[in-house]
Amino acid sequence: MDSQAMALMTAQGGVLAAAQLRALGIPSGDVRGWVRHEEIVRVRRGAFVDAGAWAGANVDERYRLRVMAVMRSREALEAASHHSALALHRLPLWHVDRELVVVTADVEESTTTSGLRVTPLRRLVSATDVEGLSALCPADAVVTAGSVCVEAGVVTGDAAIHEGRCSLDQVRDSARRLGPTLRGRARLRRVLANLDGRAESPGESRTRLVLTALGLPVESQVVVRDERGTVVARVDFMVLGRVVVEFDGAVKYAGDGGTAALVAEKAREDRLRALGYEVVRITWDELARPELLLDRIRAALARRAA
Repeated sequence: MDSQAMALMTAQGGVLAAAQLRALGIPSGDVRGWVRHEEIVRVRRGAFVDAGAWAGANVDERYRLRVMAVMRSREALEAASHHSALALHRLPLWHVDRELVVVTADVEESTTTSGLRVTPLRRLVSATDVEGLSALCPADAVVTAGSVCVEAGVVTGDAAIHEGRCSLDQVRDSARRLGPTLRGRARLRRVLANLDGRAESPGESRTRLVLTALGLPVESQVVVRDERGTVVARVDFMVLGRVVVEFDGAVKYAGDGGTAALVAEKAREDRLRALGYEVVRITWDELARPELLLDRIRAALARRAA
């Protein structure tokens, strides 16, 4: 592969545009050869990603690379919007279309063509620079994404607030400014009602949404103390002050330290049970079956009341 092209791709975080290659004087036949020999991956017309970076990326990182490449290929694009902006900010994505890149531009109406949606929000949003590309600020990105999907808005909004990328007040201000222009205003109201920056993972955000939808009174990130006032644990959720609900993503039990983490977690649960709490640990799969989760929590509440 051409050394200048490789240097440019490295400088741009692993992406290239056909127009940039033409500006370097590189023939289109060479570019087709690089694609054929799997040195670069074509993610859209005129938009390319380093093949090694693409192969080693998870689904969210692949989408981030796609957004970067598409934006490099279209100089008239103003800023990444919706979940495309969230991807550039490296915030977690949930229930989004990773085949669709959403951007703002100086247009009158939204249009969607070949995986690219161009929206007319440019004059209303607040944009910031992310690795040399323009993207909606985190608060505006949460609001625009949340107007399309409640879970997407809550999961990423929780993360943005928890990581200090924006505050709840900033999200509310963005919603007041952008809300009248967005179609999903009812969804956006639900997002604002459910945001909680205490959540420490997408799994916790989704668990809270499911528990509240089940009609269970839930407190987040509750500190449990023993009879001497010593902190025993900080639990993900507490239901009716009696049942501890913990989301278990299982990642912390992987790798070299997994066994030690599992032993420590069991000891922690034993201390909670010794204080009279029931502990319900749930997984990703169980979030997809809320009726079974409700049965488990009701059974735990009944045991605690007996």
